Amino acid sequence: MLKRAYGTAIEFFEKYYWFFFAAACLTLAFYCFRCLDVQYVDSWDEARHGVNAYEMIQNGDYIRHTYNYEVDDWNLKPSVSYWGIVLGFRLFGYGVFGLRFISALSYLLTGIGCGLFAKRYGKEASLLVMGFFCANTRPLSAHLARSGDADAPYLLFFTFAMLAMLRIRKNHKNLYACGLLFSLAFLTKSWHAGMIAVIGGLYLLLTRELFAIKAREWGWFLLSVFGPLLFWFGWRYTRDGFAFLDRMIKVDLLARTGGANYEGHEFPFSFYYDTVFGHEAYIYRWLLLICILGIGMGMFVMLRSRIWKRTVLEEGIGYLLWFFIPFLGFSCIRTKLIWYCYPCTVPLFLAAAIFLGYVLQVSIPAKQGYDELRLKSGGAEKGVSSLKNELFWAGKWMAAFLCIFMVGYYMRGAYFEVIRGAHGDGFQLFIQESAERDSSYAGRRAYIMVPTENPENLGTWDQNMLFLAEISGDFHCMDGGVEGYLTETEPAVLYLEQGQYEQYMDRFADVEVLCRNERYLLLGN
Repeated sequence: MLKRAYGTAIEFFEKYYWFFFAAACLTLAFYCFRCLDVQYVDSWDEARHGVNAYEMIQNGDYIRHTYNYEVDDWNLKPSVSYWGIVLGFRLFGYGVFGLRFISALSYLLTGIGCGLFAKRYGKEASLLVMGFFCANTRPLSAHLARSGDADAPYLLFFTFAMLAMLRIRKNHKNLYACGLLFSLAFLTKSWHAGMIAVIGGLYLLLTRELFAIKAREWGWFLLSVFGPLLFWFGWRYTRDGFAFLDRMIKVDLLARTGGANYEGHEFPFSFYYDTVFGHEAYIYRWLLLICILGIGMGMFVMLRSRIWKRTVLEEGIGYLLWFFIPFLGFSCIRTKLIWYCYPCTVPLFLAAAIFLGYVLQVSIPAKQGYDELRLKSGGAEKGVSSLKNELFWAGKWMAAFLCIFMVGYYMRGAYFEVIRGAHGDGFQLFIQESAERDSSYAGRRAYIMVPTENPENLGTWDQNMLFLAEISGDFHCMDGGVEGYLTETEPAVLYLEQGQYEQYMDRFADVEVLCRNERYLLLGN
């Protein structure tokens, strides 16, 4: 009975696979785009990228970055991620949704691409991968899928480069795709893309495919890598020569990888395991356990049968390199940030889904033992066979329910923590409500007297405040607080709190209140 019910369920799933896959895509899209414009705009990479992209449009210069209309070499990343934000602004207007649109779309495409790739291992594996992407709490909540910076497009290029790498032996044209995707990853996230080169080189060497590639194919590969890089560098060179590249090497590469606690982000070697992969709040430690069990069982089966499948071993090497090279590489360097290890989550999803999919698909194992028992005439043997058969299919049902429970449990956590937990900031919301780009005071100089993240910087603009002031009112943000505003000779506006307004009220006799709520005011002269 258990066998018949399980077979019917699997048959139903196989028949309507594309319906389930479409539902999984819509669910992942919901996790990516729902309340995308609500969450607090981060004051570091996200806001900085937003300012850089906005000012690219205003300056008409799409290769050199500026911050508050001064040349900006703080982030030292090439231009692809900024162009993505520019596209978001063009499609959806100047707002937080436009800032984050390309990141959300990139994560969605990464999940769909991996789901389709996993279908070659089985339809069950394909759906499990999509579920894992929805249960991916950490990247959904910080600095990836729902954040306007470089990491989600970088993850997309990194992932697709690895999928192309795994198919090089089947078709050497995938080598060119891998090279192009490496180039795009570099133009998005700079030196982080070096991990792709290390993984790809080791994979080709260990599988000996390196020696099967012809000289002509190497030529096309080098063109796919260096063509986009040289185009970008040549364009950038027209602005400031070698200055930007020089700082990319000295600061973004050397200082952040070997500097002593550069920018205060130095942590122990175990940082990524402790905070991500071994953390009880996330799904990754269970997936690691599943992968370890899968590797162990696979090795046991091949050793016992003495049949070594080359394709299985080669793909296993690929997934191991894909996980361990970034994990160990970023663990070794001095600067450690949570999002550096996000590319390691994808091979974990794929490998765990492949093994679980196999467990869900496989029919009765140990055929020899079961068939022999069925053929024997003794009643005891038949009873043992029947019992083992029922236990086997009960185990299959249990495995299926555990998969559904695990994915559902962490999807629920991701939904309530990330989507339902999204909230705005009172002052950020006031900036967006207080100004419109077609208002009579848009485009003026803007001062601020609102507490910032650093209390000592009262009267200056945090990066997230400056970003929202630019996209909302096209303001040109100035430091100086109330005193700077009162001495300004040009038309200007001032953001301040109610208490500050009461304190300076006698000096605001000729000042108009442009907008106010119970806590904040926007004044104009």
